[in-house]
Amino acid sequence: MSRRKLAQAGLLLWMYVMNKFLDTAAAASLTLSITQCVILQYINITCYWETSDHHLNASSYRLQINKTNCDSKERFNDVGVCDTRGSNCGVQYINSALHCFRADVLADTHTGSIRSPPYCFNGSESVKLLPPQIKHLNPSARCLHVVWGMTESFPKDEKNHIQLQVEFTTHDQTRSQTVEAYSNEILELCDLHPGSKYTVRLRAQDNRAKAHWSSWTSTDTTTAEKAPSAAPRLWRHIQPAEEAGKRRLTLLWKPVSWPEVNGVVLSYSVSCRSELDSSQWTCGALNASRSSCVLAVSTDPCQCNLTATNSAGTSPPAHLYIPAHTDAELPPPQSISVTPLDDTRLKVEWTAALNQSESGFVLQWSSVPLSGPASLHWEQMNKTARSFNLTGLLPEIPYNLSVVNLYGRRAGSDKSVIVFTREGAPSVGPTMTVKKTSSSVIILKWEPVPIEKLHGFIQNYTVLYSINGKSEKVYTRAEQISLNGLTAGTYNICVMAHTAVGGAAGPWHMVAVGLEDVQVIPILLCSLLLSFLILIIPLCLRVRIKQCLCPTVPDPSKSSLSVWSYTKPCQHKLTSTMSSIISIGQATSYAEKDYDPIQVLSYHTVRHEDNEAETKTNGTATFLDPKPAPTQAFTTHFLNQSYTKPDQVIPAGFTEDLEPSSADLLFDSLFSCERNPVDLNGYVHVSQSYVPFVTTVDAYRTVGLPEDTNITA
Repeated sequence: MSRRKLAQAGLLLWMYVMNKFLDTAAAASLTLSITQCVILQYINITCYWETSDHHLNASSYRLQINKTNCDSKERFNDVGVCDTRGSNCGVQYINSALHCFRADVLADTHTGSIRSPPYCFNGSESVKLLPPQIKHLNPSARCLHVVWGMTESFPKDEKNHIQLQVEFTTHDQTRSQTVEAYSNEILELCDLHPGSKYTVRLRAQDNRAKAHWSSWTSTDTTTAEKAPSAAPRLWRHIQPAEEAGKRRLTLLWKPVSWPEVNGVVLSYSVSCRSELDSSQWTCGALNASRSSCVLAVSTDPCQCNLTATNSAGTSPPAHLYIPAHTDAELPPPQSISVTPLDDTRLKVEWTAALNQSESGFVLQWSSVPLSGPASLHWEQMNKTARSFNLTGLLPEIPYNLSVVNLYGRRAGSDKSVIVFTREGAPSVGPTMTVKKTSSSVIILKWEPVPIEKLHGFIQNYTVLYSINGKSEKVYTRAEQISLNGLTAGTYNICVMAHTAVGGAAGPWHMVAVGLEDVQVIPILLCSLLLSFLILIIPLCLRVRIKQCLCPTVPDPSKSSLSVWSYTKPCQHKLTSTMSSIISIGQATSYAEKDYDPIQVLSYHTVRHEDNEAETKTNGTATFLDPKPAPTQAFTTHFLNQSYTKPDQVIPAGFTEDLEPSSADLLFDSLFSCERNPVDLNGYVHVSQSYVPFVTTVDAYRTVGLPEDTNITA
């Protein structure tokens, strides 16, 4: 073997020996010791230990307990052994604690075994009793009787060493007392509050082992109720009502505080009575969950009362005076100040009014806006109070705080202030409107942001406007601003609202400047065109409109039929018949050129054989000119159906028919007589204004002549 290999082997051997030596020294330096042993009577003995090295990785521990002589501590009787990986272990059941014991613990580590020094203890001084049992509770209004006992296996001869500790807690108030246990095992707890819920706890101790108490045993109970010994706290909120002579009164109250409530309130009773007459208003019996009531009372002064009722009776009434509507207001506090403490708390301080004697104060607060009188919070304080800490508030929420002075049974006016626990940035910006524009000026106005959306106190406004990529800012505290010296063009404008924390912008608007003339010309042209249409349309449609509104009806009185003048046996009848349909007179041409009237020929029969009348001859026509008779025009219906003006008039000669028939006449029915037919051949008369040259075309139609035809007699 080479010398080099021998040196390496020697080095390894030396390192191994040194490691063994260091591990032994380290193990020897570790301290493992038992801290205490507790005898849980008649169950086991439990010992607890610890080591000076908290990073000791012991694989297991073994606890061994022996009985020993209390004086010499040399003789040992084995009690038991237990193994564990933790820091405590319990050994088997023992039948008596009146012994001395010796205990030690052995720990196995990766470097070897470590044993603790022996721990000797007296059993009677290490006893921990089992918790006592609460067997029965008998509560009354002021006292509580507790029946308790130990376990059945507990030796009766050791009860003289037992003492009890009793705790009874109600409304976070705890009272305790320690008593010696007696054989009757009954505890009487007095000076309690009626109608209150109590938690009763018991634990026991062997008076020889002062260091060890048993675990707690507890139960809940409630003392008997009594009628409330104090009245509820009452306040009001007065509003004007819609009905004349009435006002809206909201009564607010807080429940009777503990311990005066003496139980659980079941209902409230509220009523108000006028001090001038017998008028009374009431809300009746209200559920215990209610804390407000609304009444419509008169404007006269009135007194309001409130009582609370539980299962044992009714509380004394709470009184509140409501002044008349016309009563003068009493003075408010001089000043009020608020200091934020954190996000949920405020400190409110105030100064009382000068030369006044206050009987108390009322602090009111509510979030803004107030959702209703029932959401109003309030606190009543005594006359010495000058400050109050509000809790349970929210950040960035505005609160309206006010302080009211109380003067006996009357309340003064309030002094109020808006506050925040912590401010924030607005959630919306102002809404802007353009009030006026000109060639170089824009006048803007905006509405303030609602305070519930402002989240803080307004510091200032910023007006932003831009044109052609150039932006400008204007700062102001007012709610209206005039932008002057602007060039023509279209501007983008918005307004920002700022609090101490941040700002928010409102909507943008486009505003044109210097474009008035361009805007007026289209408006003027449209106005002229509309006026022209309104005037020209009725002018173009005047004829049609006239026909629709006032249709032209021919005047029958202007026809030119002559009158039958010769009387025959049937003449009277014929004349009366003709007078109803024939108008005798001059033929008249219509003055209105818009219509083409039908030309009507007037006829009279001429008797040729009668020599009494004067006969006039003109060429081929011979006719008689008798005296005209009264005339009457044809009806329009007959005229329109019987006469049409031909396009061409064909002249024809006139021949006499000595025996004309009724078929040759216009209407044969007009010239017929049942008994004595009338001979009308000799009685033809043509009106002076229109004498036609007539040619018979057919038996029922005659041809009219042009208006310029002139026949001279």
